[in-house]
Amino acid sequence: MITEIDVDGVGIMRHLNNWQVMAIRKMANSKRRSIAELAFGLGMTVRQFQDLSVSHQNAAREAHKRLYSPEAFSPPKPENAPMRLPRPYERVPENKMAALGAELLQVKRKLPHGHFRLWVEEKSGISYSQAQRFMRMAKEAKAA
Repeated sequence: MITEIDVDGVGIMRHLNNWQVMAIRKMANSKRRSIAELAFGLGMTVRQFQDLSVSHQNAAREAHKRLYSPEAFSPPKPENAPMRLPRPYERVPENKMAALGAELLQVKRKLPHGHFRLWVEEKSGISYSQAQRFMRMAKEAKAA
């Protein structure tokens, strides 16, 4: 989660605290209220923010957008995360089916003859018919 962004030549943009939010809500002038969110995030007054050059104000607006964007609040996604198994009755895209099927085919090659079905039913978390469907899709994708 991003907690602060350095704005060149202006300062550091941070999240607002409760006192600042309440002070903004009490402001009567709506124009000053919209500027106050940016100014308070930088630790300035509204007057100080208005005295900044237009380029610095725009840089502060961009930093504010990045700081409060949904991506800033979501945890980073690991690149090599294992693929989530589909839930029952969930629609699975063809590319994900093929990828899961390829993994299942690798497991099937490693196991001794007759052990794959038991492994699927006990340890994989999907049904045997789903596994067959996924492996068929992987074979078709490989042939194409």
